[in-house]
Amino acid sequence: MSLAGHLTTYHTEKPITAEFIKCSLEDFIAKRSDKPTVIVLDNGPVHHAKIVKECSPSWEEKNTYLFYLPTYSPHLNPIEILWRFIKYKWLNREHYKSWTSFKKRILSIFSDYGNKVSY
Repeated sequence: MSLAGHLTTYHTEKPITAEFIKCSLEDFIAKRSDKPTVIVLDNGPVHHAKIVKECSPSWEEKNTYLFYLPTYSPHLNPIEILWRFIKYKWLNREHYKSWTSFKKRILSIFSDYGNKVSY
């Protein structure tokens, strides 16, 4: 999620692994413009994994840099605000009735993000 509010998502129904993060970042970097880009990551173990850090030099050659937030700083991470809205404003009981309805709602929120004022 950019500071301008542009949201790019990658999803999986499998556990999030360092390989998934690496592949998602590589795809994101391949699709973006040549403008310098800073990707801000929290301190999740998959973000600090060796496989991710090993790719950092090649990403820097493409003018993309990783920046890790200080520990215990969710207030600095705009995606945390989005998650709060999703959990407490845009999801309701009916969305939790089945995995299918939950997934459909989450994917709908992601695809509509930035296009609708409210849910």
